[in-house]
Amino acid sequence: MKAILNFIQNRNVILISALILAFLFPENSKYLKEYTIYILAVVMTFSTTGIKFKMLSDFKSVAKVSLQSIFLNYIIHGSIILFFAYFIFDKTIFNGFVVIAATPPGVAIIPFTYTFKGDLDYSFKGILGTYLISIILTPLIIYIFSENITLNPVIIIFVIAKIIIIPIALSRILLIKKLTNFTEKYRGKVVDWGFALIIYTAVGINRDIIFNNWIIVFKTAFVLILAIFVSGIIYLFLTRKTTNKKLQISKNLMLTVKASGFAVAVTLILFEQKSAIPAAVLSILVLLWLISLNIFYSKK
Repeated sequence: MKAILNFIQNRNVILISALILAFLFPENSKYLKEYTIYILAVVMTFSTTGIKFKMLSDFKSVAKVSLQSIFLNYIIHGSIILFFAYFIFDKTIFNGFVVIAATPPGVAIIPFTYTFKGDLDYSFKGILGTYLISIILTPLIIYIFSENITLNPVIIIFVIAKIIIIPIALSRILLIKKLTNFTEKYRGKVVDWGFALIIYTAVGINRDIIFNNWIIVFKTAFVLILAIFVSGIIYLFLTRKTTNKKLQISKNLMLTVKASGFAVAVTLILFEQKSAIPAAVLSILVLLWLISLNIFYSKK
């Protein structure tokens, strides 16, 4: 019985189950769509409890790691996405890729850094720095690169406030001594099930579009595979002789992992439903990439 419960509660099982259910039983996704931003806010609140602001006291180190993380996640990863998407897709789908390029690295980097025995200090500082800078960077990228659509920057900033600023502020409450046991006990479950609901919603509401637009899905997968799998494998090859394997792991995650739940929620709020196809495919591919890394580092 215990083995069954452990299997059911496994992160990979939960997320893959959400993906399968979205394809088989997508009906309820339309009801969850309106609540996606609130689900993400709860996930972000629990996820960011690992971010400690005392890290800011080491300003030089945080600034250095933040700039490296921005270079890896926004400039390299984002440039690959925007370059290929611009020449392949129409404005509707391209807008979905713009949101992905503007999306900060996924908070899943922190637990997976721990799982893969990476450099936790680097991952914490990278997430902290990029999320603070994303308050400005994310709306700026969306505003500049969105195709043939007029977006009020205030609306984007308001969305950022809901899913980054407010959750980070609320996460401080969860760190109160009386609540730390509760936070530690349920953080993983809240994050796993929250992301599962977001993946279910993103894929479920786009199920028919995905089935009826295989060419778009394959093209989308092609661009995202380049940005995630190919760039990640090339990075591993180029750094194969490094002596600091922990840092290699953290940088590889920072390069390849975007906050797919964030991308889904922001796309659904700002653009038409079809624009969420890239974010839905991103959710699937990030999941497959993390599972692949789990196998790779387990063998190592």
